[in-house]
Amino acid sequence: MTSNVFNLAGHSVPPVTLQQAIDHYLQRKRLRGAALNTLVAYGGDLGDFAEFADTQGIDLVGLVGARLVERWLDRLGHRGLSRRTQARKLVVLRQLVAHAMREGWLRHDPTQDCGVSFTAQPVIAPEMGPLVQMLEQLPTTNAADLRDRAMLRLALDGALRVSDVTGLDLAEPGRPPRFGVDMARLTVNTVGKGGKPACVPINQRTATWLQDWMRVRHTMAHEGEPALFVSQQGRRITRQQAHNRIRAIGDRYQMPGLHFHLLRHRRVGDVVEKLGLEAGQKLARHAKKSTTANIYGAQADAVVRHVLREQADLDGVLVRGGVA
Repeated sequence: MTSNVFNLAGHSVPPVTLQQAIDHYLQRKRLRGAALNTLVAYGGDLGDFAEFADTQGIDLVGLVGARLVERWLDRLGHRGLSRRTQARKLVVLRQLVAHAMREGWLRHDPTQDCGVSFTAQPVIAPEMGPLVQMLEQLPTTNAADLRDRAMLRLALDGALRVSDVTGLDLAEPGRPPRFGVDMARLTVNTVGKGGKPACVPINQRTATWLQDWMRVRHTMAHEGEPALFVSQQGRRITRQQAHNRIRAIGDRYQMPGLHFHLLRHRRVGDVVEKLGLEAGQKLARHAKKSTTANIYGAQADAVVRHVLREQADLDGVLVRGGVA
């Protein structure tokens, strides 16, 4: 890269290819602690854009323009991708553009006037009572049943994502795992947003179900396998395998479409309703309280109204003051 090229606005920019810019951006994200799943997802979205740009004869990041971005979004729509998915991919592209502009590879923002409108659909999770009742009815006849029972109970109690569940390891002798369950303290050591260590509580019944699984785990797991939950092949259960299990269980108990995020959503929502937004944020491991508020704001408002009625009722103040 010894000579510059000129972008659509006539400015001189370094001839950095889109793929080089993507690789550099993802490496920067990795160094800043982004989770592997995030890097894979971002890489897929940006690779899709780079492939489309190549079909349009553009391989340098400095030559990306608004017309190219609009055509790409049109192409996503023609492929049948939802507007929500299109909007998510555009957000990732905007982050790449911002990175390229900071590095001096791009002198304009081709995404500035591009947008995708969509109506966010509310997440409707089963109520806590039916969920707990379903777990209580799960069979315990073999090792796979005990695994499923412990895996789903742990996910619900700790409001864990599927990646949290499948990433848990066994405890090493004499010390709790970095990513696993600390039976002595009844906590799950996992990660929050940005890869930061996080710790969430579980109760004794959840720990008991985990112990039931641990007693038979050796009948399924290969020797030396570090994963807490394993598949029929004896290795760490994958995200897809875990999704398949919870979907099958949901179908069996008249909860079609059940998935791990619904367990998480119900658990966090239940905590917000009972304890407020801050407690919900801690359990959800959101980096910002605004994220929790955006998702569970209605429940948090209900908590505040309840506290106001119970603790700051106008007539209650008069009674305490000796007026009534």
